[in-house]
Amino acid sequence: MFTLVVLLGSCAPNATLVESRSPGASQSPVTSLSAASRPSAAVGARIVGNARRFHTVPDGLQGPPAGVLVQFDGDPSPTEAFARLRPIGTEAPLELATGPNLRAATFDLHGLAPGSYAVDVVERLAQGDSVVATYEFKLSAPEYVIWTLDFEGDAASDEALANTAAIAEGFKIPMTVMWNPRVWTTQQVTPARAETMLAWTKGRAAAGDEVSLHLHMWTDFVRAAGLVPRTSPSWAGRGDGYDVPLSAYAESDQLALIEYSLRLMSEHGLARPTTFRAGGQFADDATLRTLAALGFAADASAVPAGAFGRLPYPWTLAADAQPYRPSSTDANKPGDLPLLEAPTIGGNTYAFDVRTIQPIIRADLSYLAPAGEIAPARRALTIVSHPGTIDATERAAIEALFDAFGPLRYDADRGPVRFVTLAELAEAWR
Repeated sequence: MFTLVVLLGSCAPNATLVESRSPGASQSPVTSLSAASRPSAAVGARIVGNARRFHTVPDGLQGPPAGVLVQFDGDPSPTEAFARLRPIGTEAPLELATGPNLRAATFDLHGLAPGSYAVDVVERLAQGDSVVATYEFKLSAPEYVIWTLDFEGDAASDEALANTAAIAEGFKIPMTVMWNPRVWTTQQVTPARAETMLAWTKGRAAAGDEVSLHLHMWTDFVRAAGLVPRTSPSWAGRGDGYDVPLSAYAESDQLALIEYSLRLMSEHGLARPTTFRAGGQFADDATLRTLAALGFAADASAVPAGAFGRLPYPWTLAADAQPYRPSSTDANKPGDLPLLEAPTIGGNTYAFDVRTIQPIIRADLSYLAPAGEIAPARRALTIVSHPGTIDATERAAIEALFDAFGPLRYDADRGPVRFVTLAELAEAWR
């Protein structure tokens, strides 16, 4: 259960909560003293500690309860002090906490609408109730940013991998690393380079990043899977299959290609992925049915309506399309499949520099609540980069993009934007 914790007395460095409860909306403090026997003067109190200004509506990803501390100047027991959550009026008794004159109260945030709230610390005095301290906060719907990194099946240099990791670590952003198993089926990537890329990916997984799956229809990869490769249709006319949509293959072939990929990943020590993106963003209802049947939790192939190179996208979504559970017969519509479709609406950072990425920054920010404001409904913004292409120029562009999210970040207590992996988004969107 996610709760808002009001702790009384945070200035004391060794103060710890002895007990906390999450009272329902109907619970009220126990009152035992008559008005005549109550004190006439309030006991001073102050809210101290690192009280958050922003909370988000509970989504299953929250950590320990957020908390603030309030210090009473003396023993508050005679005043029967309690806490009241405004504007809904829920009241909760203050619990004992270790340390001099410390108390605690909790409020369950489940079911509360986004908005501005306050917790009043109230004392019952002979002349009536008196508010002696107040903690104000904003409750927002969560907004998620997901940074996905597509390996394309070709070689990624040490420099590009180092730049990718430096961005993630510098900005404290989790990555969804979309591994491409084609590196094990081609002579274009040396075994040594493939091993370096694999070791880097395993290191990112050990650090808490997600390892996902990304497939392009390279002819050597398709042949290794036991299928006849295609060179058309293609979005660029390359002839090596890289630019042939996965959706150009029959559903049974898509199943064989994905199962072959999962087997290769397992053989090389990677955990079974639960999320996916098709090369070039080309997927269809057959792809989504296949993924769902294999137990995948999410797909990030969808993009807003448009075209890529020579081919129109199979997607008819709006520019700000939000995650949905797709239909088994129409990938563009909500329906009966259990996996989450998370449209990639945040842009592709490939080949951008600090100047040219500005329109993407403006568009991305337009999808989110402005700095300091509450998001009325949850939103998700998926961004795609490639760990094999992030040179110094693209790194600077990505850093400019992530800098722009700074005034909105939840972990900095500035707003409701939280960086999560694609698998975490699928969990939060349940």
